[in-house]
Amino acid sequence: MKKLKKLALSLCAMGVLFTSCEKDEATENATDVVNTDLQEPVFKNYMVITKSTELTKSAEEFLKASGGNIVKTIPEIGIAIVQSDDLDFMQKTLKSKEIQSVVPDYEIQWIPSTENELTSMNASTEALSPSAGDTEPAYIRLWGMDAIDAPEAWNAGFTGKGASVFVLDSGIDRDNVEFAQTLNKDLSASFVAGETYYTRPGRFTNHGTHVAGTINANKNNFGVIGVAYEAELVAVKVLSEFTGSGAFSSINAGIVYAGNNNADVVNMSLGATFNKNGKLTDADGVEFKIPAKFIQEIILAQQRAIDYAFNKGVTIIVSAGNDGVNYDGNGSETKLPGSMNNVITISATAPEGWHPFLNPDTNLDIPASYTTYGRSLIDLAAPGGDGDVSQLDMIFSVASGVDAFNYNAGTSMASPHAAGVAALIIAKNGGQMSPHEVAKQMINSADKVDGNGQSLFFGKGRVNAFRAVTE
Repeated sequence: MKKLKKLALSLCAMGVLFTSCEKDEATENATDVVNTDLQEPVFKNYMVITKSTELTKSAEEFLKASGGNIVKTIPEIGIAIVQSDDLDFMQKTLKSKEIQSVVPDYEIQWIPSTENELTSMNASTEALSPSAGDTEPAYIRLWGMDAIDAPEAWNAGFTGKGASVFVLDSGIDRDNVEFAQTLNKDLSASFVAGETYYTRPGRFTNHGTHVAGTINANKNNFGVIGVAYEAELVAVKVLSEFTGSGAFSSINAGIVYAGNNNADVVNMSLGATFNKNGKLTDADGVEFKIPAKFIQEIILAQQRAIDYAFNKGVTIIVSAGNDGVNYDGNGSETKLPGSMNNVITISATAPEGWHPFLNPDTNLDIPASYTTYGRSLIDLAAPGGDGDVSQLDMIFSVASGVDAFNYNAGTSMASPHAAGVAALIIAKNGGQMSPHEVAKQMINSADKVDGNGQSLFFGKGRVNAFRAVTE
């Protein structure tokens, strides 16, 4: 969160290679898979970036006259998505003095293809500690809530009511009882062509639904409970629920949409890394090659979107990735959006052999085996789980369908824990709080579980919900 890091994080000190922000046992070694053919990724449209940060009428008229069909625009950040069959479209478009660059609007895999086993909720009503979660039958599985002292925050009266969280992901099960009290169906939206913001009927795992459950599963005497269970939830589909893939423009449009609709918090459990040589590796570990000259332009477009939302007052929480790489001194690669300015980047923690009855006092703060790390990248840590020892060490949350839940692990699961804490902080302050102040409070109240707030794996510390709303 470079600008934010320099400002807020300094208070406590805070191509395209795509990385998985979700991990399960079936895909743990997915990043080892390499396509040596290095084909170009698929694209259907071009992303035209103007020199101005706003899309002018004259620029639109030029694009129409140049033989392009404008599919959509993101006028707030000077971007148009254009379809053209003209092989010379890029060269023709760059003749305009208003156009900075034209790049293919690549569609790649942002979250890995996984097959997670569904389960029904555990009927046990035993809880880790007396709290609002006691009434949720599967609460006992949620070691992550205990790790960040969420029950203590709930007991003190902080539940997220008055804050809004926009989940930019692969959609959500809009009819799931776990979101019945808080999901804003009117405001939820899709930026994936041909798909609604909500998932298809059926009972199956869905990345966005799982992420949303950790943030906002309602207190309803059923299933699980989210960190900020009374916050307003808005689902913004930017990835296909069928493939986990999406275009760069869809991500950017979703970020701008959140800024335009008064989001307090955005959670992006998705990630990418640009390599300066133009190599691209998707979340399933398949390598591609794109012209290196496109890299900075794609980064520029996403930074514009992030800056726009940030300046609208949105706190942006993102996952660090699951490639297990130290980013300190790694000048050849840039995470998207983890390395961008004005985001808070989250690494993953895990327990080791945790069991609510046999081993309830397990250390809940070890670095997850897969988490990306490095002081230059990681701002804070949160529970993401790990499946190396036991499934119980993973994160249990909501799946799509009636009485459907599943375990998962990854920085995708860590980011929503932190987003929930951000929502608690904002709600406590009446729903009006600058992203700088939110970051400052999250950092100052984090538990310094390693390195006194200067940790390779934990950044400035592991988030603490109770301290965040009481200190």
